[in-house]
Amino acid sequence: MSTSLPARTKALRERLIALDRLGANVDETGLLEDLRSDLASPAAELSRALDQRALLLGSGIETPEPPSLETARKRAATLLNRFTAEQKASALKKGAGWANLLNEMKTASTDVSAYVVGAWKGYRQTVFTGEAPALVKGRIAFTPANNAAFKTYEQLHQAFRAEFDKLPADQSAIERVKALAARLTETAKEFDFDVPADVKHFLEAIQRGGAKLDLLTEAVLKWLNESDAFDNYRIVPRSADGSR
Repeated sequence: MSTSLPARTKALRERLIALDRLGANVDETGLLEDLRSDLASPAAELSRALDQRALLLGSGIETPEPPSLETARKRAATLLNRFTAEQKASALKKGAGWANLLNEMKTASTDVSAYVVGAWKGYRQTVFTGEAPALVKGRIAFTPANNAAFKTYEQLHQAFRAEFDKLPADQSAIERVKALAARLTETAKEFDFDVPADVKHFLEAIQRGGAKLDLLTEAVLKWLNESDAFDNYRIVPRSADGSR
């Protein structure tokens, strides 16, 4: 039996309604995709900053949370609740909430990154409290032992300082800093600061290119003898132009 006209009409109407809804869904999907695109870059930037903060916190490095992060978090929660109640792009775009969220996420990213940098720089003063090589150099006498220790100390300190020119990429970078700090601390213990003033002046002159004979005092001769260091130095006449 053929389908009646009313039935056919009803079926056609239902199909037209379905097609209309499908078109509406396509439009809505496009609008939501636009919002996802707007959100992608700020979300990725904030995620990177938060990952870096989590890395420091996981290593016991105190890194405060900026107030702007909580502001963005509250805004996102408000919009999520609104979208849960009405899952349409218009619900998210209503008012200035969406635009404010994007701006607040960017601000939070900047602030978190700044706090992370500050915490990492501050950690340098915590993990190693020893003096810079330039300060150590002015306090020690350059005995053979001190000279060897200083060279090691200077190399380690240079590597240590370089680690803080950038943020740590992973946990191993932080462990590397801790290892350098430990080696610096141990090397610093090798410095001998206890030498007579005359000896210090004599050795400083040697480091500058040569000591005059009047610096070879009785105290210096005694120290050279007790330190078994006579063989480390030679009396060399200067040339006419003053060079050795």
